[in-house]
Amino acid sequence: MIGKLRQAWIWFVDGLVEALLWAIGRAARARPHRLEIADAEAVVVGPDGSRMGRLLCEEGGARFEPPDLARRLTGAAVDVIIPAAWQFRRDLEPVAVQSRPFLDAFVRHQIERITPWRVADTHYRVLQHPLAEDANRLAVAVAVVPKRLVARWLLPLDGLHPRSIRLRTAGCGDAENSAISIGGGPPRLAAPLRRAVIGGLVVLGLGTAVIGGWLQWQAGTVRDAIDEQDRVLGERRAVLARAQRQDHPGGDAAAKLRTLRDSRPMGVAVIDALSAAMPDSAYLTSLSIDKDHVTISGLTTDPSRLVPMLESSGSFADVSFGAATTRVEAGGGDRFSLEMKAEVPRPATSPPTADIAPAGAVRFDSPAAQARATP
Repeated sequence: MIGKLRQAWIWFVDGLVEALLWAIGRAARARPHRLEIADAEAVVVGPDGSRMGRLLCEEGGARFEPPDLARRLTGAAVDVIIPAAWQFRRDLEPVAVQSRPFLDAFVRHQIERITPWRVADTHYRVLQHPLAEDANRLAVAVAVVPKRLVARWLLPLDGLHPRSIRLRTAGCGDAENSAISIGGGPPRLAAPLRRAVIGGLVVLGLGTAVIGGWLQWQAGTVRDAIDEQDRVLGERRAVLARAQRQDHPGGDAAAKLRTLRDSRPMGVAVIDALSAAMPDSAYLTSLSIDKDHVTISGLTTDPSRLVPMLESSGSFADVSFGAATTRVEAGGGDRFSLEMKAEVPRPATSPPTADIAPAGAVRFDSPAAQARATP
């Protein structure tokens, strides 16, 4: 597990370094130096076209003139200009566009078929572009340079860690398009840039840990402050609740019951009002009170007097017969049923412990109640 983590760390750092080097190269956009080969020496030309010195390949080895030329070429991009005769170029048969992913393998096979060299002994480049007369096919060409012809000139450059090395032919109008890239050594900025990346990542990790710890501490402080505020609010709520219980005896439930009682006519007051308003010739057999709606049934010898007497009492309104009166066979009078709205005045004050009418309809059907309601 540790080995995998270490490998992942190396890949991550190398990727960052490569990305930074690419960005630096794009930002610099430096023109390459040219190493123009001619017989036993090569002339070094700067990006501005001025002659900087030469590279001599002798039997004792290669050397730069002047000696500080090597230092000036370290980490630079170098184009090696070779004679046109050193590059072999051949057009191949066109292929389908769909074959593009396999084009390199196809060209490597063709190199060993059309040239006397093995692929491993050459530097090559695949050139391709769509055919003008058929966009679904690719025109393919290959440019090949034997490694043995340029090896002694490339060897001194390897120690300079050039950013890039390309092989180009002299006196060819299409030299730029047929340039063969053969890579280059690690840029001189790679090592210090790698150290800077590792240092930056370490600092970033430490900074993240410090900021995370500080945020955790701040979150704990905020939580403690919220808990303290909740405690203070709880104490204040308790004080307010005690004050409310002192101001409103019986608490919230009692207050609700008092409100419900005050919103409905009192049953005893309705019975008293009925007893005062009903004529002596009538008595009740049933009484129902639902909020302020009162329904009564009973017997009377004079039904026509009931409605006027109840409405004139001032305690009832909208008095009407709920059904037609019916004659009792035994000759005891007429059976009636009346509906009305109670407007019984309530007492100005009521003690908290006073009896409260039930929330539902109040029935008055017991024999004792009938006896009390009967005049």
